[in-house]
Amino acid sequence: MEQGQNVSKGLTERKEVAEHMCVWDVKVLYLGKIRAPMSILWPMGMPPLPDDFILDGPYLGFLLQSEGRNILVDSGISEKFIVDGKAWSGLPAEGGRAYLEKALEKEGLNPADIDIVIYTHLHNDHAANCTLFTNARIIFQRDEWKNLLNPLPVQLLRRDYDLDVIPELKSMNTLMVDGDFKLTDGINIYKTPGHTLGSQSIAVNTNKGVVVFTGDLFVLNFSAFPYLGEVMDMHGRKYSIPKAPPVFGPAVPVGGLVYDFYTYYDSVYKVKAIASRSEPGFIIPGHEGSLLVTGI
Repeated sequence: MEQGQNVSKGLTERKEVAEHMCVWDVKVLYLGKIRAPMSILWPMGMPPLPDDFILDGPYLGFLLQSEGRNILVDSGISEKFIVDGKAWSGLPAEGGRAYLEKALEKEGLNPADIDIVIYTHLHNDHAANCTLFTNARIIFQRDEWKNLLNPLPVQLLRRDYDLDVIPELKSMNTLMVDGDFKLTDGINIYKTPGHTLGSQSIAVNTNKGVVVFTGDLFVLNFSAFPYLGEVMDMHGRKYSIPKAPPVFGPAVPVGGLVYDFYTYYDSVYKVKAIASRSEPGFIIPGHEGSLLVTGI
């Protein structure tokens, strides 16, 4: 009887801890877009697309708010990487500082109101405009800084990193972390390399449970959930796609976006263990257009 009472007491205590954990509201910020044929992103080994289609993939930021605190995850692309209306691979694109300022203004904020900026990684379409956040602490992984300082040849070829951001970050209130850690009540950061050497994911306690922001470990929902048979774009339009064969396992790596497949799959399993549910809306890819329709 005493043992049963102890078990009951333990369950009650854990429930009370969960109930008192800080809950964060999440806003999806539109920071621009790039327009690409789906065939460019279609992974090797997948069944062929029955019909190609043009997808508007947004540059996204995420605003986390609780008890008067404002935390930003990623800050979009620099306009200097959009030349004559084209960005990566010569694809039509829009974005830049004005998009970030407008997105914050829609939430009644300006850059000075942001307390912390967390970068999933330091690629030019996620870590631009950092100098706007003069009052914020800037957080990224130590290994991501190393990757920024010493990009791989293919990363230089694709212009993944903006090397001009190096002196900008050096002048700011930055915090380089090494591995997993608790940032604050209800927010934990996990190192999840694979897309880059120092990519990280942010696990946030929300009203519906723990949601994990993965950066470009996953680009779109279909890469995180191989069973999906459709893609929704940022306008709410849906397109049918073939489901991934079982050989892909837990995720569909998008070609050219994974630098290390061993750490990639380790990170995939890690993220899926952390999220409250392994389903869309709980694991958040870095360019998933449907989020601008559904929210989080």
